Amino acid sequence: MQDKKKRQRVVKPVGGGAREHEISADVEAATRRGLAYLARNQSKDGFWTGDVGFKVNASYRITHENSAHPGITGLALMAFLACGEVPGKGRYGAAVDRAVDYLLRCTEENGFIWNNGTRMYSHAFATLALAEVYGMSTRKDVRTALERSVNLIADSQNSEGGWRYKPFAQESDMSITVCQVMALRAARNSGIHVPRNVIDDAVKYVRLSARALGEQSHWRRFRSRRYGLFNTGVFKYQMRPDARASFALTAAGVTTLYGAGIYQDPLLERGLNFMSAHFQEYNDNFQQHYFFYYGNYYAVQAFYIAGGNRWAHYRRKITAFLLSGQSSEGSWTCPTGPGKNFATSVSVLILGIPFQYLPIFQR
Repeated sequence: MQDKKKRQRVVKPVGGGAREHEISADVEAATRRGLAYLARNQSKDGFWTGDVGFKVNASYRITHENSAHPGITGLALMAFLACGEVPGKGRYGAAVDRAVDYLLRCTEENGFIWNNGTRMYSHAFATLALAEVYGMSTRKDVRTALERSVNLIADSQNSEGGWRYKPFAQESDMSITVCQVMALRAARNSGIHVPRNVIDDAVKYVRLSARALGEQSHWRRFRSRRYGLFNTGVFKYQMRPDARASFALTAAGVTTLYGAGIYQDPLLERGLNFMSAHFQEYNDNFQQHYFFYYGNYYAVQAFYIAGGNRWAHYRRKITAFLLSGQSSEGSWTCPTGPGKNFATSVSVLILGIPFQYLPIFQR
């Protein structure tokens, strides 16, 4: 009899893509347990809770503890969709519908999606989720909210070409910019108008946030005062020369360029090389930290689109990390960050990207 752990099924891409991907039984089981955990922990009002807050260096300052969270709800909703669940049908169709309705209730007239003090990160994740839902359901109320949320992103873009924590901020950073660009890409995939100049300006910002020739970028190592100096391939937090760089920010930069439709560029090659070289160190330093989940949420997209040996190597490593970290209840933990619902949603998304159910995660 074939070992259950080694059994595999073949998943064909939605829309008849050129490649097929083998999904191990272990990965399928982990995503099922993760979805079951999320379903059990969804509020009757459709949201998932988390600790609302913001990073302070490598720590996380909580402003609203265990509160309804549109960003986490968007990510959880995406986790269900990425594993083949759809609105109104199947085992989790009602859970998907409740999550959508909650996000619609959180959408202001000006398009900002927020609750309990959440900021542009959450707005972008919620917008991305609504875009994927609209591509499946064509609900008019979803389209109305989606158009408003897209307009808010476009109108909030500043003169640098990026975005910051709050709408209409004058500064930018890479971690916020990637969220907005991917939300815009998903919306455009679903038939929502996105001004071309918004994407073009975002690309200019990302290019200017790459380490310039001869420039040294600093990356503080976790739980230490040592600094690494990286001379090639990194993307920085902001455009200024002394801004820090990291694996996560480089993953964000590469994914932003891919999301903008750029697939051949020296910045991509250098960024992917840097990520491949520093993936193990990053994950060893940040296990269970929100940096781990955020960084790998974008790394998996970057490596998956790149394909080839880089993707195969990364996939083996990140799958082993995640399978070993799942609890018996189906969750993943995040003691420094928004909490278990966040960690579980992102982990299921990372494992589920090869399923290719969502356009935003397809090559």
